[in-house]
Amino acid sequence: MQNIPELRDRLPLAREACVLLALALPAAALSQNPTPSNAPTAPSITTTSTLVIVPALVRDSSGQLLHTLHASDFLLTDNGVAQHVSLEETEHQPLSVVVLLQTGGAAARQFPSYAKLGTMLSYMMNDSPHHIAMVTFDSQPEYLWDFTKNVADLDDGFTQPDPGDDGAAILDAVSQGIDLLKQQPPETRRILILVSQTHDEGSRARAEDIVRSLGENNITIECLTFSPEKAWLKDQFTQPRHENAPYQMSPDHPPIMGTFDLGAPLSIALKAMRADTSANVAKLSGGEALPFGSKAELEQQFALLANHFASSYTLSFRPSSKQPGFHSLQLRIAGQPGLKISARSSYWATDPSATK
Repeated sequence: MQNIPELRDRLPLAREACVLLALALPAAALSQNPTPSNAPTAPSITTTSTLVIVPALVRDSSGQLLHTLHASDFLLTDNGVAQHVSLEETEHQPLSVVVLLQTGGAAARQFPSYAKLGTMLSYMMNDSPHHIAMVTFDSQPEYLWDFTKNVADLDDGFTQPDPGDDGAAILDAVSQGIDLLKQQPPETRRILILVSQTHDEGSRARAEDIVRSLGENNITIECLTFSPEKAWLKDQFTQPRHENAPYQMSPDHPPIMGTFDLGAPLSIALKAMRADTSANVAKLSGGEALPFGSKAELEQQFALLANHFASSYTLSFRPSSKQPGFHSLQLRIAGQPGLKISARSSYWATDPSATK
């Protein structure tokens, strides 16, 4: 297993990457073992948004998924201009999938939950042709398992992850995943599955570059997220707390053992106020962010994600405007304002002259 080279020299600092994302809202076949990331890679496929893919989930007022809609039921606007949409058949469409697995920071508590991710992924892929890769990350992307058709080839990464440092560079990992997926054939359904905490810590990737890359390459991000704050608080009540010094209320009373460190909860509370990076990235691309706090909850949420993955609509349209740059999308259902829609909210149109 070999390290991915550091991204720090090629990605400028973005101190408030998660905030920028919130504002923005609305390989050739390789070996089956982890390989050095400094090995030569296939040239990237440059895509233009002549055909824009819009994944969408539709629920009724009770939260049940709707499966009976037709292309004519959807009203889609691109920068406010109505578009003609088609409904794509994706049941047997080939899948290109990259799993981004956090191993740094608070992720060590989740390692037991990771063990069955391979089984869950196999269930999600079902009978569709697929190939899948994985990147683990802490304060930077660390290890790469190259694309394989056999999910079992990734099992060592799921069952025996290497603990990382204190970082959780979600945006840097997403950037790495996008780079891998955009080398895959454009006719495949490109999916990033991010298993991480909710908020970014330490990324140097620029949020605007992530927005652009997602939009140019028709990539959907699905997130399974844990809360470091909740895990920490749970540990305070379930684990011995020998690290805190005895608290002396007064000289006339014996010291109190095993107290909370009052400075730590304050720090954690402040971190919790940061933007939810994972959810913002998922929403931007048309995916979902589902929380988990235990092995059982991860399995339940992954099963739910697999069900949503199979039940989602895949719309497509050819933009009436050729204007390059960021485009905002809005999707509604004709005559049914009470339905809840989760859909891709933007794309990026490439200037053809810039690719020559």
